[in-house]
Amino acid sequence: MNNSIIIAHRGLDETYPENTIIAFRAALEKGMAIEIDVRGTSDEELVVLHDDTVDRTTDGSGAIAAMTLADLKQLDAGSWWGAEFAEERVPTLEETFDAVKQYGTAETSLVLEMKTLEPGCIGKICRGLAERDLLEKTVGIGLIHLSVDVRRRFYQGNARFQCATVANTAAELPMAIADPYSTWIYVRYPMSAEDVKAVHEGGKKVIASGPGVMDDIDGMVSSAEAGADTIMSYHPDALAARLSNPVEVPRGRKH
Repeated sequence: MNNSIIIAHRGLDETYPENTIIAFRAALEKGMAIEIDVRGTSDEELVVLHDDTVDRTTDGSGAIAAMTLADLKQLDAGSWWGAEFAEERVPTLEETFDAVKQYGTAETSLVLEMKTLEPGCIGKICRGLAERDLLEKTVGIGLIHLSVDVRRRFYQGNARFQCATVANTAAELPMAIADPYSTWIYVRYPMSAEDVKAVHEGGKKVIASGPGVMDDIDGMVSSAEAGADTIMSYHPDALAARLSNPVEVPRGRKH
């Protein structure tokens, strides 16, 4: 059960400002993977930020797509969370790759959610990962898991780039297993051990996620017990504690 890798959603965002290097480093140093959100700027640079505007998580305002990288780097991306994080900046994707390279220890350390697809971004991403030997430690989701055409384009960019397809229900699992351009399945329902076995027998790996999993400790533990390779979590520290110290059910008592 303890072999499942915990994916910290936007880093350790219960303790640190989301999608910042400090949040990423904290998760990576605990042996977790991180999930990040990638967008493009007006000058076609790739940055890590969830929303399509900077309003919620910085001291600025406006659409990311209308801002240059230099504009973004002027913003404080930490004070909204706490004064001690003043001067944290919106990280570039390259800076995030460097953090994963330096601090990541898990077999899978990075889940890259593409929010937009800028011209030339697939080549930039594949080259950046290859230069740091991170292709085998990275999985792509977001626009990637939603489109077989996008998965094909990443495959053409580098056949070693690991794409995920999606299964929102058990009924979608056979099609996801048969997808030709993915090595992972982004599963957005609580899986059974039989489902996980079917994925593994199909030569793919599992990201356990979705309602009833990533927002629920019991759901995440059940996913680990079912054999999920990785588990996306809103509460990674609590999940790590639970997996390290599983709750024992007294004999004679039903779950």
